[in-house]
Amino acid sequence: MSDRWVFLAAFVTLVLVVAGAFAIPEFFVYELLTATIFAVIAVMVFFGKDKFPYMLGMIAPVLWFVFDLLVGALFRDLKVLFAFLSGKRTGGLDTPLHGVALLVAALLLIVSARAWRKQVTDKFLGKTFATALIVALIWIGFLAVWEFHMMSSGVLPR
Repeated sequence: MSDRWVFLAAFVTLVLVVAGAFAIPEFFVYELLTATIFAVIAVMVFFGKDKFPYMLGMIAPVLWFVFDLLVGALFRDLKVLFAFLSGKRTGGLDTPLHGVALLVAALLLIVSARAWRKQVTDKFLGKTFATALIVALIWIGFLAVWEFHMMSSGVLPR
């Protein structure tokens, strides 16, 4: 295993997103699609890869934050988390797991950057960056298509 903290952050994010999928069955497939990138990062780190999962661990959370910001889910998920922590009731299609997953994804970004700086000697903006960016953009593209499908079918996004 390359870096325990990157693996732990990716795995915890994966578990939180999948738990959110089970908490809100209406968005089960969407949440599983969201969790795929974190599963890829955790598996690659577990099997000893270092460059690609670290770069993916830096790029994927940033794109996820931007995507959630554009669809209006970022602040809503954090608002639900803070409402839950303050003891207020949340709606039927809201769970604090999404907010916690966002915070752990931010931690994944930090520990991936630290692991990249400590263990990888390659340039930051190289082939690894381009490959990870393409993979993360394809992942976000699938999320966007599914989100559009949910909106057009009358199901509100989480």
